[in-house]
Amino acid sequence: MAKLSPRSTFKKLKVISFAWLLLIVSLPSLAWADLETLRVANSKAWKPFSYINDQNEPAGILIDFWREYGKANDVHIEFVLLDWNDSLLAVKEGKADVHAGLMWSESRDSFLDYGDALFRIEAQLYYSQLALGTDIDLLLNGELEQAIGVVKGGYEEMYVRSEYPNAKLKLYDNNQLLIEGAFAAEIIAFAADLHVANFYLYSSPTPNSFVPIKFLYSGEIFPAVAEGEAELVSRITQGFKQVDESEKNKILNKWMHIETVYPDYLAPMVIGAVALVTLLYIVLLRGTVKARTAELETANHKLTKLSMTDELTQIHNRRYFMDQLDKISSEDRPVAVMVFDIDDFKVINDTWGHGVGDDVIKSVAEQAKNSLGPDIVMARIGGEEFALIAFELDYCEAHDQAESICAAVNELQLDNDLHTKVSISLGCAYYQSPDSRIDLSVADRLMYEAKTWGKNRAVSERAD
Repeated sequence: MAKLSPRSTFKKLKVISFAWLLLIVSLPSLAWADLETLRVANSKAWKPFSYINDQNEPAGILIDFWREYGKANDVHIEFVLLDWNDSLLAVKEGKADVHAGLMWSESRDSFLDYGDALFRIEAQLYYSQLALGTDIDLLLNGELEQAIGVVKGGYEEMYVRSEYPNAKLKLYDNNQLLIEGAFAAEIIAFAADLHVANFYLYSSPTPNSFVPIKFLYSGEIFPAVAEGEAELVSRITQGFKQVDESEKNKILNKWMHIETVYPDYLAPMVIGAVALVTLLYIVLLRGTVKARTAELETANHKLTKLSMTDELTQIHNRRYFMDQLDKISSEDRPVAVMVFDIDDFKVINDTWGHGVGDDVIKSVAEQAKNSLGPDIVMARIGGEEFALIAFELDYCEAHDQAESICAAVNELQLDNDLHTKVSISLGCAYYQSPDSRIDLSVADRLMYEAKTWGKNRAVSERAD
């Protein structure tokens, strides 16, 4: 047998090592090759829902939602972030598989199919502080030279064109350009999502230069695919059911927290500014510093309130309610947890439209809250669904409270053409001495029992 020389042996080892190196390097790509890839389109400047951050990476609520979708379903998510109208065309023309999230409209429905709702948003008309003396109706009726700013292809554009056909509009490709145009005095008003406008305004040097003066609409955000892709819609709908609700809530809480409103670069800028202002304060600007401090405190107060308030009803939101529910789980005292929703709400929406539906939600919230004591925590936790926590009641008192809420809502007189009674179905879970974490599952089940037994009633049960 011929012996290999040391040189030949070394060459052979180099070849083997190189082969192993190639295999190791290729393993990640081989793993991705086994995964389905979804190209997900949305806006590149729709903070805090979807945008490209300072590191040139996708960021935002919808981005995080789809990343969780990818983890839960072993799907590789590839983001396609464009100007808003281009993101719609990307799905329509097959350059993207799915739109991350948008509101339904009749024109969009002509080329898109929708999955289940992800969350709800609200839009307002923002007006320049410098123009507050001007009659807003003149602007909406097109009687002024100034225009209202909207994002091209956005739902706000469609809404304003439909509701105020004479209004003059100035179109911008995305929300960042819209806000920049507002600050540059190109427009005296703009229509935008509440959270989007607040995100951009409160990360600017003059957060109060534009103020919301008119509620426009609220609606749900849906993922959407090109029309005819029924199998893909079904997979996406089922896929989001695999994403844990707690993960979705963490994402919403993260982005709605006051600290996330301010961009990362703002902290060092504030530190430098504070140092300079401190020096000037000693010499000249005591009054100016006090005024600025008051302005910042006001802005922080508004943001704190925003983070725990439901935009439509102005009562507490789901995030605040779940925080309170976590706190009471460790307390050794009687507590009643109630969940209720509006009976046949879909019929109201389908018959009279979402505008009337929103009015009904606000009226029910106000009527129910007026029937409660000051110590009861009440929140809107979903579209037409509410929850509340009542303390220090015995079981009979809790059931009486539940029935009084139903009766109060049933007496509601609506200020519109809705010639029908509004009612609710309520589930009340009573805990004499909680010894574990309380959630909404028992109260939710009892609410559906109330619906099974004929609606417009309360069903109570001792839960521990």
